[in-house]
Amino acid sequence: MLWFSFQSLVCITSFFLQHAASAQHHRHDHLHVLRSGNGGIYNYTNGNNSLASALELGLGSGGCPASQSYDDGRSPFLVNGQNYRIFRSVKDFGAKGDGETDDTDAFNRAISDQSRMGGGKGRAGTTGQPALIYIPSGTYIISSTVQLWVGTQIIGDVLEPPVIKASSIMRNGTQLISAFDFALQSTTNFYIGIRNIVLDSTDVASNKTIFCLNWAVSQATNLLNVNFTMPRDSQHIGIEMDGGNSGGGSGLFMGDLAFSGGLIGLYYNNQQYALKNLRFDNVKTAIAVKHAFTVTMQDIYCTNVEICVDAGMNDVSGGSISLLDSVCDSCGVMVNASTSIMLENLETHNSGPIIRVNGQAKLIPDLWGKSYVLGNVDRGNGSMIPATNGSLIRPIQRDDSLVDENGRYFTKSQPQYANLPLYAFASVKDAGAAGDGVTDDTQAIQQALLANANCNKVTFFPYGVYVVTDTLYVPPGSRLVGQVLSVITASGLRFANEDDPQPMIQVGKPGEKGVAEFSDLLFSVADILPGLIVVEVSMAGEQQGDVSFHNVHYRIGGARDSLLQTSCQEVSKPCKAAFMVIHLKETSSIYIENSWLWTADHDLDDSYNQQIGTGRGLYSVSKGPTWLLGTGSEHHTLYAYQFENAKNVYAAMMQVESPYWQPSPRAPAPWVPDAVTWNDPDFSSCQQNVSQCYMQWALRILGDDTDGLHLYGMAFWVFFNGPNYGSCAGPNGSCQINIVELDDELESDNDVALYNLNTKSVVNMITDSDGTVLATQDKNSGSWGGVVVAYRDF
Repeated sequence: MLWFSFQSLVCITSFFLQHAASAQHHRHDHLHVLRSGNGGIYNYTNGNNSLASALELGLGSGGCPASQSYDDGRSPFLVNGQNYRIFRSVKDFGAKGDGETDDTDAFNRAISDQSRMGGGKGRAGTTGQPALIYIPSGTYIISSTVQLWVGTQIIGDVLEPPVIKASSIMRNGTQLISAFDFALQSTTNFYIGIRNIVLDSTDVASNKTIFCLNWAVSQATNLLNVNFTMPRDSQHIGIEMDGGNSGGGSGLFMGDLAFSGGLIGLYYNNQQYALKNLRFDNVKTAIAVKHAFTVTMQDIYCTNVEICVDAGMNDVSGGSISLLDSVCDSCGVMVNASTSIMLENLETHNSGPIIRVNGQAKLIPDLWGKSYVLGNVDRGNGSMIPATNGSLIRPIQRDDSLVDENGRYFTKSQPQYANLPLYAFASVKDAGAAGDGVTDDTQAIQQALLANANCNKVTFFPYGVYVVTDTLYVPPGSRLVGQVLSVITASGLRFANEDDPQPMIQVGKPGEKGVAEFSDLLFSVADILPGLIVVEVSMAGEQQGDVSFHNVHYRIGGARDSLLQTSCQEVSKPCKAAFMVIHLKETSSIYIENSWLWTADHDLDDSYNQQIGTGRGLYSVSKGPTWLLGTGSEHHTLYAYQFENAKNVYAAMMQVESPYWQPSPRAPAPWVPDAVTWNDPDFSSCQQNVSQCYMQWALRILGDDTDGLHLYGMAFWVFFNGPNYGSCAGPNGSCQINIVELDDELESDNDVALYNLNTKSVVNMITDSDGTVLATQDKNSGSWGGVVVAYRDF
């Protein structure tokens, strides 16, 4: 165990317990954007939506031991990794942060020390060498690109975010920071994060093209609480997404970002994303879309910009954009469009038109409390209406439980607990947990959770792999925090019986209410466990978002921390690795932001074949409210998302890939569906004996008690048929017949709305439960194959 001085302890608990934009500090109020009481103009405040203020209650005294140490964590599956350092301060590598010294080399040494290299090559694999690069307060001069590798997390001081300042001698075309690990494809750049820093290019000549950040990354990445400061009327760009020939990536979420000055704030080039709480001030174009299949934007604030969202640049066509709950003040135009657009709850002040389509302004005076669509619209009865010139539609009724006091969808910033004293944190290693990937840590972690909830302490998991062999009960009052995605993994006979599946993580019990916050964690499966539900949530909060998961991801196989990596290789015989990933029970209410439910399609650390057949992705019977922002659910056998009699759901961007090995074997194999207990699909509607009909549903919405499901932005992709990346062999070269199923009992009063549904390589985009086809890809061409801008009763 590594011991630290008091000063280091204070630093470390401030750094690796970083959790998004909830910090409070008088010098950096501009990083935290909230809205004013009239539902309109935003203002700046040092508050936040995270409800973390509950933590400011006095800590328990009697029976609450002081924390003994803060371990830097270990990477247990790294060969000869006993002395490997996860936590690294740039100042330990020579950085000065004095605003004068060139600190470029020091930054790159901190990132690459101990043989860290592109693609996790050598002894590490992708997952073996995580690194938390801490940047204390100061101004750091950078003259050439700071290069990140997969598994790198950059975290600045949350109370005084450091300034990473481009040197005046920086060359034209330089990226200040590049998060694109060029040894990999952009679509496999996982586990990279940046938060709590300022990227400043104001010392570089305005006529140079400078990129503050290259963010060509994919799932399980984390970009939040970053300020981009550029000279006005310059050629500088805040974020680009340039992965070379591999494109801009396949991401899920970014949020709590601020941009000032420059030519473009966000130069978007990615398959799909959810963007939340982005502020632009005096930027020529706030968001310029170079390429997007679908992107959902909410809480976008543009002030003194020419174009807030340019979705029509470079003749971009085919993709889809949803823009919600956003404000333009002194803008030339709010949205420039030439593609599938859904606009809802927008407000402008002293601005030009809300939308311009193919160069023509649409005379829409106001969209506050209204909805507008451009593209293919379905009334929900199979009748398609082309809205190629745009159309106002009846707005949906948002339930009060889902929205804030101004009628916007509620959001919550990832808590960072910056206000808390050192004694408010307790490491699970103080309770005896080893995190070595071998020791059974169940009892130690359970004791820590119970004690820390009782004492209002944050439970900290230093990086490691924590093996649990029984259900961990997470009581009200819990706050769990990892370090560079600490791993908790299930093992043992408790999770072996598929007829009696059990959760590894049980969040509360039915009827319980309170706070349960999870952040910077990764849940895994150590062995073939057909009776495992990875996470089960029964609890709700007293307040909106009390139960929340931020930057929490799921990995089933594909890494050295799991026997699945080597046990599930036989072609056409996928192993039943886990029963279900997430189960949201009736009494639950949860806020999930930035979460990837991944059954491995490839090996991250070695080159073993991965034939893994997780049963189910996310299954919700919750009465709500439920918020899903920037989630992905990939490669599960029966379905990715299933809602049964669920109520009051808001989802911003849901991304799905079908299992690469399907339809060999055909679903439901290797599972036997249980329609009575779990309402599993049995694929009995596949009448024509076409193999591509027997594949994972991306989305099922079932039950005539369903009410208030509002889904914005769906990216449902199918790439292959059969093992070894077999080419698509369905009708007319398609990969899959059906992908979305709606209960045939659903009616208009069920209030189900699907906005910007995007599909690739499917025949039928939407069918009902009796097999009736409601929308086909060939009649709704666009995006990566098909796109329906709105499917609902009007």
